[in-house]
Amino acid sequence: MSIIPHGGVAPASPVKYDPLSRTLHWIFAAIIIYTMIGGISLHIITNHALLHFVSTLNMSLASCLFVLFPIRYLWTFFRSEPAEIESIPATQRSIAHAVHSLIYALVALVLVSGFVMVPDGYPLFGLFYIHTPFSEGTITQHWFQIHRICCYALLVLVVLHAGAALKHHLVSKNGVLKKML
Repeated sequence: MSIIPHGGVAPASPVKYDPLSRTLHWIFAAIIIYTMIGGISLHIITNHALLHFVSTLNMSLASCLFVLFPIRYLWTFFRSEPAEIESIPATQRSIAHAVHSLIYALVALVLVSGFVMVPDGYPLFGLFYIHTPFSEGTITQHWFQIHRICCYALLVLVVLHAGAALKHHLVSKNGVLKKML
């Protein structure tokens, strides 16, 4: 049962996501894109000082997401959703919701596996040391493999997500991207 305010008109759904949702979305997007590029770069960087810098920055930025992820996830249960765009078929909307759910799950797996795979800890932005649960060995190698697989799967979904947003913005011109700007 919904309560209709004085005047008898139900409030309209918002046109775009709220400022907190938009801010968290773009923080996550920037950090995920950087950490993907940085993570792939770690396999080709030969300069030890640069390798250490990129690796530490990757882990430090991911630590920020580790803190922000529960906030972002829990906020999805309390925020007001923008109205669905009726010109988008229900099947596409269902696929988009499934992809968003998979992105959330993969981000969680990437963050957890990334933390557990790091042997003996790391310096957070060079300010203080974060301890991790294991020394280098079979367990950290196992979690590294899980991390790598999840990162590649997340990369595929992020490319699909961004591609779909651009398709809706540039081809369909239906306002999907404007909901997050």
